[in-house]
Amino acid sequence: MKNLLRTFIIIFTFSILISCDENEIELKEDFKIEYGSVCGWCAGEEFITVTSSQIEYYRNIPCGDNKGTTQKSRKISASEWNEIISSVDYSKFKKLEYNTCNVCADGCDEIIRITENNNDHEIRYSVSDEIEEVKKTRQILSALLENMREKR
Repeated sequence: MKNLLRTFIIIFTFSILISCDENEIELKEDFKIEYGSVCGWCAGEEFITVTSSQIEYYRNIPCGDNKGTTQKSRKISASEWNEIISSVDYSKFKKLEYNTCNVCADGCDEIIRITENNNDHEIRYSVSDEIEEVKKTRQILSALLENMREKR
């Protein structure tokens, strides 16, 4: 009976240890990503803010037929958060220097702003620009933005 109990405890302990995922990404509570665009000539702005707990959507069109502000949010799943976090190398991102002002001439700027430990860095670029260092992150965020836009 003692051997059976020891065997059970060893198997139970082993199963708990192997069930832990060593590759699991930490929540990074102090990590926030803002992604979206700002455009001139009544086109307005549209952004998502992504944290470990939720996605917030904000759109403001200052004039015209679609004038108005839309705000909505939803919880973020662990798999979505892990996908985003694993696509970002903040140390490389901080070295990127893009600062267009297409909005100054009634064009559009796409913006990614990442905040970590109360430090933030922003890149502002033309929608048509291909920036290899943020390509995967941009694809993920763009899909989330589209999803939030369509969410009722």
